[in-house]
Amino acid sequence: MQVNETWHQQLGNKHRDDLIAAGKELFLKYGLLQVKIKDVCTKAELSRVTFYKHFQSMDELLLAIQMQLIEHLTDEVSRASMKDINGREQLRVMLNAWVVYAQDHPDYIRFIQLFDINYEMYDFSPELREVYDTFNQKGKEKHFLMGALSQGIVDGSIKNPSPPLDLALFIFTTMMGMLQRMVTIRAAQYHSLDMRMTEQFVKMLLQFVCSEELPE
Repeated sequence: MQVNETWHQQLGNKHRDDLIAAGKELFLKYGLLQVKIKDVCTKAELSRVTFYKHFQSMDELLLAIQMQLIEHLTDEVSRASMKDINGREQLRVMLNAWVVYAQDHPDYIRFIQLFDINYEMYDFSPELREVYDTFNQKGKEKHFLMGALSQGIVDGSIKNPSPPLDLALFIFTTMMGMLQRMVTIRAAQYHSLDMRMTEQFVKMLLQFVCSEELPE
């Protein structure tokens, strides 16, 4: 009996993942407002009944994709951090990992951008907006950059007088803006990210955060 329940749970998780993967592809190709439930079900090769077992609406699917992508990004960047170096170097390593992430997953960066641009004008229910607001608030309270920033303040490698959380939010907004712009240019011109530009941008951002000249 337990084996059977585990199998059904694994199958359900696979179906949910398949719907999310189909939704990501279709939203990026056609936009957030043009994709219908039947389109996602056709792409995932699943029925509408299966869709409604996991999501009550397309809005809920859209929100689930956005939250999953943000978690995936922050988890990947966080894993790059090393504890045996000072805070500034931890931050440098994480910012460079962020650039690599954008190279490897440009569609994820574009999706996050597309969602952010349309969020305020999109007709999410108050309940779903509350879910997303709570998700964002938890992300701020346990911001993935706080460890490196706090360590840097303690060890003296980061001297910016701004509160660490303000710095973390500034870095996130700035990095995402730059990377979203660059992956959009990449898609339009069919080439990889300009690594010289991203390296210079990361260096400038570190200079601001650390409030000091960085060694060559």
